Amino acid sequence: MSITVLIILLVLTFSKQGFYDHYIQKKNLTELENRIDSLKKVNDSLSTEIKLLKSDTNKIEQVAREKYGLIKPGERVYKIRIEK
Repeated sequence: MSITVLIILLVLTFSKQGFYDHYIQKKNLTELENRIDSLKKVNDSLSTEIKLLKSDTNKIEQVAREKYGLIKPGERVYKIRIEK
């Protein structure tokens, strides 16, 4: 009798649709949901930046200066080196 109960518990725990498999699947689902939430935040941030780049000339100028090193006509750029 006790061997039968032990076998049933092992089957329920470690079978393809057992408790352990359910636990692993639930853990994977939680990780994927967290990843989705994270990617949604990144997507929202990028959407906001796109809207700004389409409409805000100050944002366009900021990106042009910081990312591409562009300057306005007549401006001079001074690079300061800090030696250690």
